[in-house]
Amino acid sequence: MDIQELGILNPWWRNKAAIDTDRHISRYEGFSFRFYPENLRKQINLNEFGIYTLRGPRQVGKTTFLKLLIRELLYKNVKPNNILFLNAEGLSDKKDLLNILTEYLTLYSTEEEMNYIFVDEITSILEWQLSIKYLVDTGYLDNCVVILTGSSAIDLKYSSERLPGRKGKGKDLVMFPLSFRNYLSTSEQEIPKFSVPEIMNLSENESKKLSIDLAFLQKEFQKYLFSGGFPLSINDFLLYGKISDETIQTYTDFMLGEISKHTEKMNMLQLLKKLPDIIAQRFSWNSLLEYVSGPESVETVKKYFENLSYSFVLSILYFYDFSKNRIKPKKQKKIFPIDPIIFEIINSHSSKTIDESKRVEAVVLRHLISFRSLNTGLNLIDGPYYWYSGKGKEIDFLYVNEGSSIPIEVKYQKSINSSDYITMKRVFGKGIILTKNDLFKDDGIIGLPVWLFCAIRDFHENK
Repeated sequence: MDIQELGILNPWWRNKAAIDTDRHISRYEGFSFRFYPENLRKQINLNEFGIYTLRGPRQVGKTTFLKLLIRELLYKNVKPNNILFLNAEGLSDKKDLLNILTEYLTLYSTEEEMNYIFVDEITSILEWQLSIKYLVDTGYLDNCVVILTGSSAIDLKYSSERLPGRKGKGKDLVMFPLSFRNYLSTSEQEIPKFSVPEIMNLSENESKKLSIDLAFLQKEFQKYLFSGGFPLSINDFLLYGKISDETIQTYTDFMLGEISKHTEKMNMLQLLKKLPDIIAQRFSWNSLLEYVSGPESVETVKKYFENLSYSFVLSILYFYDFSKNRIKPKKQKKIFPIDPIIFEIINSHSSKTIDESKRVEAVVLRHLISFRSLNTGLNLIDGPYYWYSGKGKEIDFLYVNEGSSIPIEVKYQKSINSSDYITMKRVFGKGIILTKNDLFKDDGIIGLPVWLFCAIRDFHENK
């Protein structure tokens, strides 16, 4: 890339107001539903040196977030030339990255003012961290805030780890599809929030009162079940009552593009056709060998799915031995799409429709995932987990918090009776049953509607 191209990529250098017509800003402002991730923004210190990484699936809004940060800086009268945006997919290699940043900083950095460098999709450059390390070690980044985004959790994390002691105030951050609570952010009514342990300890009267006060959210949850938490799909659903074919194709293209970086595309398409049969079900890697062509090994099939988890497409859930407080990776796994839009992609490639109960389970899992446990993307070796007995009795999810295991079962059905949670009661003596409508308390077990759980779930503990 030539230095002259920076003027094209950063039009606010010529005209500060150009940020308002940036295509990402314009699309964001044109949405009927707009969400700004305040909690994410609060974790970024724009006044001191720091190198931040921002991971998350494609099309979740990472680039838009960067552009909104740039607009914030411009509105605060930061000099336009002190703000640099780069898309790393337009750079050839780590040398190109180093050259362009060195030249920019030589021309525009001073000891008196901060510079702000935003590099989108940094993981498209092999060994990018070597260029950043050189710039830190030579003092070029002393007065800089650097934010690097990527769609591969594993690439971004491992590369970031090769900058020990060099990130200043920087952090490794994650941007996820919106939770149901985020989805409700435009609601005028204040919605109380509780941690998972606090939800389990609610009294029956407390949970009944919540269900009455928040009953209007049931209808919103039905929309969320099908729109999910990606910006484009939410706005489609609000406009058309469904996700448009164009949006599904957009996400499909990005998903398959991400897959093709690590996986033989034909084999992955064959596995996609099998996904409706194994989502939310226990299975082994070995059981999928017959669905791929060529001399594929169990290890190869495992890597296919791990790459999908690193790209924030599918979650891999592991068996947890709560008596020993550890996972058993060789036992059967379960997988879940991270968002309802992924269900639509799978449906379109398999010609099968995944039933609603599996969609609900996937949404519940999304609301149990802690951002602190996402060092390996959605390969959930740090939880949440699931459990089953030697006789095959199963608990959908185990939420492990400060050494304590909280069992969670999804029973999305017309009515619930005590036989539906007999395993939970016998083995754990406590837990949460997430229902379609039922609400009850039975000793240490609480039953409440899944929509209520997702609405009041407090992600503060994830920070």
